[in-house]
Amino acid sequence: MSTLGRGVAWLDDHAPGVAVFTTAVTFLLLLLGLYTAAIGAGATCNNTYPGCAGQLSPLGLTLPQFVEWFHRLVAMSVGFVIFGNALVLHHRFGRTKAAYAGWLALLVLPLQVVLGGTTVTFAGMVPGGYEPSVQSLHFYAALAIFTALVAATAWAYRQAGRLSANAVGTALRVAAGAFAVHLLFARDLLFTFTAEVQILYRFAGLLGFAALVAALCWSPPERVRRTAGAAVALYLVQTILSVGALLITRPVELASYAVGVAILLVALAATRAFERDANTSATPGTAD
Repeated sequence: MSTLGRGVAWLDDHAPGVAVFTTAVTFLLLLLGLYTAAIGAGATCNNTYPGCAGQLSPLGLTLPQFVEWFHRLVAMSVGFVIFGNALVLHHRFGRTKAAYAGWLALLVLPLQVVLGGTTVTFAGMVPGGYEPSVQSLHFYAALAIFTALVAATAWAYRQAGRLSANAVGTALRVAAGAFAVHLLFARDLLFTFTAEVQILYRFAGLLGFAALVAALCWSPPERVRRTAGAAVALYLVQTILSVGALLITRPVELASYAVGVAILLVALAATRAFERDANTSATPGTAD
């Protein structure tokens, strides 16, 4: 077998791992983008691209400019990873959900690039380019890509026969724990909502969201599927309330807290429902 053939065979064998890596670096990019926005670094490069402030090198940049420059570099690199992931999943799994989800992530990527450019590069040419509404759309596109990649990874593991027997239960428990942390770091609830606290808040929320999406992709029992699906829907509602699409007023803040509590309770209910179903399945029936 040629070197190329061995490389392709290795990628086929490790396709689920490639999907995990792609999802992980996209997750980190999401957090980096949120941090960039939180410290106000997005508008510091004077509408220049692909470099920052008229230069390609990071040398001599201020700290906010370097953060934005680094964000652009990572975003470009992750874009190529997403492209490669789609090719690997297609070659390994063919016309399956895993491959389709990989292609969906790649399909949304150009929109994400255009929205990102509008917010930080073309803002001087596009009226309202740096408005919260455009920044929110930029985040929603990133979330769509991340969701597709999580689904692709979950389906890849299932189709490769590499799921543990308790994968759904583990995912649901991770989701419940993550949403508990997510609630603790909610805006100005217990901690001042600094950039660092924002990242902890988003990290926990996105982790819980990803765990629920994975659990749903692994075909849990119907009652669990409905409950976990409700938790996903609630998280998306909270995202709309908290990413800047709406002016953060006290009523909006209180609504976000309430939805956060609801997400946690529903995630716990999904976990409990799964455990009850698992216990019922494991209990031998009695003869009449």
